[in-house]
Amino acid sequence: MNSIFFSFHNPSAENGEKWVAKNTRFIFCPPFFATSALAAIVFVAAILVGRGAEPHSFLSYDEGLYSESPYLRPGKVDLLYKHRPDQDQYNAFLWTPVFKGGGGVIDPDKAVNTRYGGGFFRPMAAWPEKGDLILGAQGVESELRSDFEVQGEYRLPFGLGAGGGFVSTENSLTDIAFGKLTFRRKWRDWNYILEVQAQNIADKTEPGGYVALFNDQFMAVGGTDGEQWRVTGAYIAPERWKYMRPVLEVIWMDNSIGQVMGPKVLFANASLKYEGGFLSHPARLGRAMGPQGLEFGNPLGFLTPTFNRRLEVWEEGGLADFRADRVELPNGTVQERYEGVFFPAQFQSARTLADGLFIGTAWSKSPTKNTPSVIGGILTKLGFLQLSVGVEYQFDPDETSVVVGLIDRF
Repeated sequence: MNSIFFSFHNPSAENGEKWVAKNTRFIFCPPFFATSALAAIVFVAAILVGRGAEPHSFLSYDEGLYSESPYLRPGKVDLLYKHRPDQDQYNAFLWTPVFKGGGGVIDPDKAVNTRYGGGFFRPMAAWPEKGDLILGAQGVESELRSDFEVQGEYRLPFGLGAGGGFVSTENSLTDIAFGKLTFRRKWRDWNYILEVQAQNIADKTEPGGYVALFNDQFMAVGGTDGEQWRVTGAYIAPERWKYMRPVLEVIWMDNSIGQVMGPKVLFANASLKYEGGFLSHPARLGRAMGPQGLEFGNPLGFLTPTFNRRLEVWEEGGLADFRADRVELPNGTVQERYEGVFFPAQFQSARTLADGLFIGTAWSKSPTKNTPSVIGGILTKLGFLQLSVGVEYQFDPDETSVVVGLIDRF
């Protein structure tokens, strides 16, 4: 598959006018504008519906955003800035029970920027007895591309669902249209999802399907859409393991089948202390079911980049976090990256202000480099905000990257 398909690969004062001029089109990018308008509507509606139950102000200096509305809580606002020697990236999104969406800009030093935006909406969240409807739209725009996708699925209360969608790109050979039927139920402690689908790409329709099986500890997912094989396995230690609760996830994707050749990807993550979020079953299910899965717990699509960012390795959990990312391109070229960080102070029984400090290392290997890096930073609470600052120094070539993130959970 080419670069439009989903993968796991994300101004100073004197330059202010130049930055605004370069990004003016992003502000009026149709997918991003529609997403922003939808987010505003959802926010206002949710505030009005839940207003009578609010014991606090919706926005305050002490608590940030606060809401008792079931349409907003639990929710979060996620802001991220990434700096690399050759580019800057800005990303922001809103996460609530009825809406998940946002956008961002990738701004290279020596190339045109890329703007992206999108969102997923559950308009029937207030009436669960009538089923569930999930609608999503995303877009990516630059001088070289103007791509967008739309998909949706309605799920009846007893578990049967039907949906579909399409992707429109600058190259008609990579346009996609698909339809699917799903069935999801629970048997004793086990949840299962069955999906059958048909997907058209390059004027050829191919059958496919996925099967997911999981309980509180284990998850196994596998299937194909005709252009990709995808297999996922995961384990979460029992909840009774309080101090150290390991979690492991491995995803294998083979994009070398079908009409459009793409890479083979191995993506693995692990943590010594499970803390939900990125490595939870709902989040993992979004990655495991592929771009047609439309799992609202972690909604993903075909296009990349996307607002729904991949967490940095130090955001995965507590004590120690690990990641392996291996990509084999159709021409046989291999790109690899291995990361590991640990929080030294968390291995002590007493909790201190140093608990958020982390250190670690990474190894990056490709045809152009084979070099180690050192990583350090802090993940801590700053008032009502979660602050994340990570710095990576790569030895050869000599490069420094910085990631700064702010999250307000409410």
